[in-house]
Amino acid sequence: MKYAFGILFLFLTACSNSESNSSDMNTLLFSIRQERDIYDRSDYGEPPQFAIWLEDKITASVQTVFVTYRTGTGDFVGKVECPVSLPAWIGVFRKETGRNDLPTVRKPAANAVTGATPKVPEFSVKAKVKAGSEWNYFVEVNVSGDYNEVFPSIKYYGDLDTQGNGQPSIIYKGDITANPGTRSTPRLIGRTEQLYLSTEINPDLEGIKNAGDVFSKIVVTCIEGVNENKGETIN
Repeated sequence: MKYAFGILFLFLTACSNSESNSSDMNTLLFSIRQERDIYDRSDYGEPPQFAIWLEDKITASVQTVFVTYRTGTGDFVGKVECPVSLPAWIGVFRKETGRNDLPTVRKPAANAVTGATPKVPEFSVKAKVKAGSEWNYFVEVNVSGDYNEVFPSIKYYGDLDTQGNGQPSIIYKGDITANPGTRSTPRLIGRTEQLYLSTEINPDLEGIKNAGDVFSKIVVTCIEGVNENKGETIN
């Protein structure tokens, strides 16, 4: 079944200070295009799980901007948990919260940063940050069941991919200064592991094939001021 073309806008507040007012803040706009024909060819045909987070260049503090609902709440169909969904973000979540576990239905990530996986081809996520602040930003994405010869359902030594992971999550990284008009495109820097939870980013991209095509565009732009619109879909 074909789906309506559109752009989904999500507004989330990141790294804001309660003492800051709107005149001190700018908006980082993450514009992403996803390719449905890529994830449709996976064993499950489900849209990707993904997360976006910021890292302060000065303090190295991290802040989640967005994480898809299932990973952010642990509410997976047919699974108690799925630690290999977005493992790098799990490391960020633990650093942010001081926890050493995974998000669960009873103890999820903050509602302010979780949302349903967009099903439109293009969507944007907005983060409010202090004007002039400097950031590294990361985008992690994972499609389940996208097996190939390097990441099969059964490894050559007999271990099973019990989580249905396939190619593991991949991570993009870029940097941007929150001055109006600045623009940035990230680069693919690595992946996580197929069969087990590791929050470390592995730079070995051998075997990462169509997983790298799921997000065909990621562009981050700084916009002056803030837009308090919580979100809309434009068809």
